[in-house]
Amino acid sequence: MNDALEVMTEATRRRFLGRGLGVAAMALVGASTLARAATEAISQTTTTTVTSSPPRIAFMSREAGAAALAHGDAYYASMDLLESRARTKSPLTGLSLADARIAVRDYDAAAVLPFTDEQRTAIGGVIERMQPLLAVRAPLYARTPWSFIQLDDRAEGGMPHTRGPHIVMPKAFVDGAVKMHRELSASGKLATSSRGRSILVHEQTHVLERMSPARFEPLFTDVFGFTRMTPAPTTPWLDAHTGVNPDGPDVVWAFALDQIGGQGWIMPDVLFPDLPVPRMPQDFEVIAIEVARTAGGWKIVEEMGQPKRRDLDKIPGYDAHFPFPDEDFHPTEIAAVALSHWILQDLPDIDSRPLMPAIAGWAKKALA
Repeated sequence: MNDALEVMTEATRRRFLGRGLGVAAMALVGASTLARAATEAISQTTTTTVTSSPPRIAFMSREAGAAALAHGDAYYASMDLLESRARTKSPLTGLSLADARIAVRDYDAAAVLPFTDEQRTAIGGVIERMQPLLAVRAPLYARTPWSFIQLDDRAEGGMPHTRGPHIVMPKAFVDGAVKMHRELSASGKLATSSRGRSILVHEQTHVLERMSPARFEPLFTDVFGFTRMTPAPTTPWLDAHTGVNPDGPDVVWAFALDQIGGQGWIMPDVLFPDLPVPRMPQDFEVIAIEVARTAGGWKIVEEMGQPKRRDLDKIPGYDAHFPFPDEDFHPTEIAAVALSHWILQDLPDIDSRPLMPAIAGWAKKALA
């Protein structure tokens, strides 16, 4: 596995995507190696006598995958021009907003790739080896079917994500899984290895969040401390600059800063800057938008005609409130990161991190 893929598969994605594959991303390799070593040590001491049903795994054909992306949900209906240009890597000159959305849809559908037998074996093998652990730690995951779509790396910024019941994987990840499978097979370590599990559990969490939102909402509110805004506030400027996260499209979550020693409320979000063709994901701006709760409902606090906002990482105490600072711009992402680590037990200090006792209490019941 090359270093870039090692970071993508074993570490969470926000820092990796936000800073690219420069020095910061390469520095994560050492941490991911330690996490993998801890995971393998745990897996070697875990009982293997658990009986579980075989996982149900489907790999979509090019035609079925393209149809699922094009018609499976309302994903493209909320995209604005800035995001459409970023996703197609084109200025889309002369296109209306409606036509730009169609262009994104067609761009994604054309990027769908078929799976080879070797790719199916590599990815399916990770899930099959993980199934006994899922049956013990999170039976809901063990019962839930897995479905995969493969995309050319140029689509969706080359990021793993989910759409409907499907995990959408970039070609780089799939190729890396094949390489890992070959290496582990050659070394005789395939049967005991836990490599490749983290990103799969992360993405399957998003599938479950979409399938059963009521199951996860108490985690978002009672444990993480978010409040659902009904209706969620917005402005024309915000509509034009926000990005649609396929794993958390509902930007409806406010966070009260008094939970971390501050004042007021923020709404975390991801925005695109005013560029002719923003790069995805390099130009993502992860920000905190100031919102206010009034007698008439929620509103965006504006300053000089734009939402009042600041870098989410610069909110004192926000990152430290959650067990991991990665991807804390949406509760679905916070949950996917934390639950992946909790299920896999791949870090020695996992149970002592902030909120983890409460997360574990919720998970033992909700994921049974």
